[in-house]
Amino acid sequence: MQHTLTFKNGDRKYVSKPFDFETMCIVNDAHNDDNKRGPLNICRGALDYMFEGTEATQDIIDALDPKTRAGLCLKIWGFYVDALSSKNE
Repeated sequence: MQHTLTFKNGDRKYVSKPFDFETMCIVNDAHNDDNKRGPLNICRGALDYMFEGTEATQDIIDALDPKTRAGLCLKIWGFYVDALSSKNE
């Protein structure tokens, strides 16, 4: 199953690249960083990465309201936890 993120900005809907191994590594590196706490901080870099090369430019991502950005980061955290869980099964 491929996990992607979506959000609406005005009348436009944006879809990310799929959560992949590189995204997993970005989250894992941040998760192991003692200076990063909580899924919102841990997943922020992965959020940027998942939308790289899509129609959602960095300016659009940076301008998202905190609730939307937090929701997207929490979804990434869920993808990460699912990937870790399936790896251990």
